[in-house]
Amino acid sequence: MNIFSAPYPRSRIYTRFNSYGSFFKDLILNRINKGNDVEKFEKALADKFAVSEVVCVSMARVAIYLVLKNIIKPGQGVIMSPYTIADVVNMVVLAGGIPVFTDIERNSCNIDPNKVEQLIDDNTGAVLVTHLHGIGADIDNISKICHKYNIYLIEDSAQAFGGYKDGKRLGTIGDIGIYSLGMYKNINSWYGGVIVSNNKDLINKIRSEISQYDYLSKLFILKRMLKGLTTDLLTNPLIFKLLTYWIFRYGFLNDIKWINKKVEIELDLKLKKTIPDQYLTRYTPFQARLALLQLNKIDSDTDNRVKKAMFYYNGLKDIPGLVLPPLKSDSSYAYLVFPIQYKNRKKLLKWLMFYKRDVAAQHLKNCADLPSFSNFYRDCPVARKTANEVIILPTYPRYPTSEVEKNIKVIRAYFKLSSYSF
Repeated sequence: MNIFSAPYPRSRIYTRFNSYGSFFKDLILNRINKGNDVEKFEKALADKFAVSEVVCVSMARVAIYLVLKNIIKPGQGVIMSPYTIADVVNMVVLAGGIPVFTDIERNSCNIDPNKVEQLIDDNTGAVLVTHLHGIGADIDNISKICHKYNIYLIEDSAQAFGGYKDGKRLGTIGDIGIYSLGMYKNINSWYGGVIVSNNKDLINKIRSEISQYDYLSKLFILKRMLKGLTTDLLTNPLIFKLLTYWIFRYGFLNDIKWINKKVEIELDLKLKKTIPDQYLTRYTPFQARLALLQLNKIDSDTDNRVKKAMFYYNGLKDIPGLVLPPLKSDSSYAYLVFPIQYKNRKKLLKWLMFYKRDVAAQHLKNCADLPSFSNFYRDCPVARKTANEVIILPTYPRYPTSEVEKNIKVIRAYFKLSSYSF
């Protein structure tokens, strides 16, 4: 085993020393739930994103639940992409909505605006658009459709925090925008989400409901931090190259399920009957202090990821067997990852792992095909195909450009193409 030939990890969480140290400082000073920092963060985000109303919530998926609960009537349809996590569909159902799955665009992996209007009827309450992988959906055309029929447009920007469209932040173009502040996002406060809107009455209703909740428990935050610390240690380049990578490489190449399950996420695909108590909690001032410290880094981090996306695009664009995402070099797309699609995904992934590259299959499913959501089944062939083909290439800020170049070279070698000149 040559540790110097091991790659950098496929992902690293966006943490700093204060992500951990400030918790224990606040715990000792008994100020986890004290201070007006939630309001400070909401005000700072409103100013930065040029939106009038901001409210923090426990999770981005809970934001979807709270928004829909307050804007649709029970039994109304919510047009949405099926290529998402199962819990997003659960939030629609628990809010009283009927998921109306519509197919997606192949390249962007986002909802297809050409299919949206066909599904609108007298029972449609809202359209939920996801800017997946940090790549903006065709929000202008969808917005025109929603205005035409006078229905709400919700932007799920959980993976697109900081992205732009014509000078406006993704999430501020529709009626309501939603962001994630969870552990794997580009602002990490361990848990959390944000709702933005210019609809003051709606935000006040949601704020009033949230005020009745208890704060997220200190023990829960601690458990999330310990999980994050474990992830940080195992993905530390030295430890990863010496130990972690070789274990997961062996597991993947030899199809050892108990090892492979350690890196799988979003395994709960069941239809929820009730919303978990843990979801209905308040965002703490401690979390807001963490988020506030990171807010001014989002644009520089996006610039960093865009440069890596441009490398990937230019290095892979001539490979006929690959489907690449659209390229925007002006930081309008956040590129949380760089998704590529290939029909023999597992074969390519095994090739990459064999040649010491650490990348992963996208974990999202085509929810329209899941047995748990069979009552809402709709044939979405592009989403079905996409769910079986997406590979996500790393773009996070600490990922070296030299690693991007190695990923490109190994992919090109798989297709028996000459090396790309960087």
